[in-house]
Amino acid sequence: MYSPYLYLPIVIVAWLVTSCGTSQVSSMASPSSQEITRLAYSVSAQPKVFETSFFPGTTIQHNNITFRFTRTYLGDLPVPTGRIVVTDPILLESESLPFTTVFPKGDFPVELAIAHFGDDERVAFARILFSAEPVAAWTMALLAGQKPLPITGEEYYGYSVDSGSGLFIDSTYLRGFNQYLSADNKNFSHVFTDYLAENQQKPGILYTAQGNTLATFSTGLGDGYYATYIGFDAQHRPCRLLTDFQLIKWQ
Repeated sequence: MYSPYLYLPIVIVAWLVTSCGTSQVSSMASPSSQEITRLAYSVSAQPKVFETSFFPGTTIQHNNITFRFTRTYLGDLPVPTGRIVVTDPILLESESLPFTTVFPKGDFPVELAIAHFGDDERVAFARILFSAEPVAAWTMALLAGQKPLPITGEEYYGYSVDSGSGLFIDSTYLRGFNQYLSADNKNFSHVFTDYLAENQQKPGILYTAQGNTLATFSTGLGDGYYATYIGFDAQHRPCRLLTDFQLIKWQ
């Protein structure tokens, strides 16, 4: 059952016009070497699939289907304020709300857990890896005014997807990205359609414009209503931010 609350919008981007009237072309960011990694370990925090789906060689049987998982690294996402927004690219507002949790500041790996089954493959989970510490507990990510819900309950908070894609972005970049999208109707497809279509072997990208970077990726089987969770380490510090695209039933 869906909660009556939705994660509110977010945003996107490309090149912006400078004050002197010249433009700076935006581009897909090339992944650097990954400095933070999490090797396989004995996972205790439930649901275990939130972690094990990123481990090499993981397979899961679900509804008589065998899912084989691989991990894809998109690059390091700049998080200058620690206030992160998660949404569908088409739900864009300069005042989109970030989660109430303040995450570590810096540049952090964005990873996708890709589920391979039959002749198909889909993004099962997308995450930001804030540290290599093991996850001690998971909670549902909240917006201001939302009350905590048990992650195993029937109700959950999430964001609605109608474009078949989602994204992670630091809230400081929202206004500039909205200005970019408003400047030309072609800018949206340039970022969220053209680049993903040209890079079908990698169902997600980091995109940078004038130092503003977001991560965007395909969402499981496409449109839906998806929850995001925070993983905390043993010292109750946020070490993961993960969106579940509901390919695997774990409740």
